Amino acid sequence: TADDSSRSITRTLSFSAMFKIAALALLCFSATASAFTAPASLPLRSSVRANAATPVKMQQQVDLLERVETLKVLTAVSKAGLLSKAEKAGLLSTLEKQGALSQVEKLLPLADDFRVISLTKTIVNTAPSTFYFGAFAVALAEAGLIAAVPDDSGAAVAAQVVTGLLAATAVVPLVATGALSGYIQQANTPIEL
Repeated sequence: TADDSSRSITRTLSFSAMFKIAALALLCFSATASAFTAPASLPLRSSVRANAATPVKMQQQVDLLERVETLKVLTAVSKAGLLSKAEKAGLLSTLEKQGALSQVEKLLPLADDFRVISLTKTIVNTAPSTFYFGAFAVALAEAGLIAAVPDDSGAAVAAQVVTGLLAATAVVPLVATGALSGYIQQANTPIEL
């Protein structure tokens, strides 16, 4: 029917437009990143390269424990009375009764095996824009998927809902991690809870 064909043309055009926008965004991001790399065809001596002034400011590594000290996180926890509140609420005794502390104790070797401290340090030292770009890419991919999948059956709509929820569970932590990473890297005033 004419109505169905006009819907499919509109959907194809919107998907085509979305694809073009995504390709343009990817091109812009890749062009920006390649602007900061030296061409492989230039024969630079290592002594010249080491002494040359770089126009790009390199991100300094963040010492996580030093930042905890600078931001006075422990003082903020103390002033907020978080541990006292947990004690009054019986949280620790409840956890003890349920054996949660011994379970956490058993998981500590896994934290060493998975190098959780190194992973945390790597995350803190990653530019926040990396996390924001990841969130943008996931959201854009989800928008493209929703535009591409027709809304003509209950299963297709259910698939869109499921992928939308999965995308949201990826986007929200990526944005939150980017914001937290940026705060840890740049804040110089003590934190208040």
